[in-house]
Amino acid sequence: MKKLIVFAAALLVSIAAFAQETNRDADGNKVFGPYETNKFADNWVIGLGWNFPSTTSGPLWIPGVWQVGRPFKNGFALGAELFALKWIEPCYGVRFGWTGMQTYRAPEDDIWNLNYAHVDIMWNICNAWWGYKEGRKFEVSPYLSLAPFMRANKVLGTGAGAGIYATLRFSERWGMFGDLGGILSDGKLIGHLNDTYNFWKAELGLTYALGRTNWTRKATTVAAYTAAVAAAKAAADQAAADKDAAEAAKNAAQDNEKALADENAKLKDELANSHNYGDLFDEPIVAYFEIGQAKLTAKEKEHVKYVAKNIIARGENVQFTLSGNADSKTGSKKRNQQLSEQRADYVYKMMTEELGIDGSRFTVKANGANDIFDSPELNRAVIIEKQ
Repeated sequence: MKKLIVFAAALLVSIAAFAQETNRDADGNKVFGPYETNKFADNWVIGLGWNFPSTTSGPLWIPGVWQVGRPFKNGFALGAELFALKWIEPCYGVRFGWTGMQTYRAPEDDIWNLNYAHVDIMWNICNAWWGYKEGRKFEVSPYLSLAPFMRANKVLGTGAGAGIYATLRFSERWGMFGDLGGILSDGKLIGHLNDTYNFWKAELGLTYALGRTNWTRKATTVAAYTAAVAAAKAAADQAAADKDAAEAAKNAAQDNEKALADENAKLKDELANSHNYGDLFDEPIVAYFEIGQAKLTAKEKEHVKYVAKNIIARGENVQFTLSGNADSKTGSKKRNQQLSEQRADYVYKMMTEELGIDGSRFTVKANGANDIFDSPELNRAVIIEKQ
């Protein structure tokens, strides 16, 4: 029994490590790091269901509970299942449950009322193999189970086993589950000291999700800062930076924040010495947002405000289109449309209320999920263009 528990623990550790390494993003790339949506109260699932129990010892046979004329008049027995499941990452989680079942074994005519508490390590093979997808309805998770408390015939014992857990979601919160598993325990639970017994169960029931039910990784702002620097240089120099210059700007922004300050200072000098402001209106102004956010970071906001003061505010007769966007690689269609509207409204209010620019100069629209650029980070943006 001890060897079985040690083997199960070692296998669980290896499964957990494999699950994390095979998690992939929407582009099929391996991703690592913490999640914004994984506080203690997030990604919990509670379940309640019925099980159909069976018991075997030695070779597998159809247990007496299904035989006509036995104490269960219709040859049918039921048990109960109650659990709480916490998903630690999209690939794996821990389930705490209680199982109650009544089984019958021929030819001894033994009836066992079995109760046991179990801890299961779950491995979501759908998220591990194909990557997390917010709208996925059906998922399958094999698991290893330890039962530190088992009681039957007024005798306490322990057990270990495995099974397969599958879920079908009806909505964001509600769903149903099916579970096929078994527990191996010694025979002292039922007064057979020299035997081992397998307790099998097939379960069906309902699930309800608690807290936030999705997975959003913590994003870095380096790409957004880099794109902002590139857009500012394009407006000042009236030409797009070539591949080498863009790579140099990217490396400089990643090295430290001072690189971004230097680029803004350079833009300020060039704008101050420029007399051909009309040409600058032909270049778009881009405001980049963090993933899932509808407000600019403090640094990005100051950058956009500076460019707006020196370009938009000087062209009193120039009309602009202000369009909000979101990337299609993350989030649902409804959420992306909402984000694009909120981002566009945020920038419009910044231009009119904070900078005092006439609101009639802007045409505001929201594009929802709109992949303008190759990188998802660059598509979380509001673009201001001359009409």
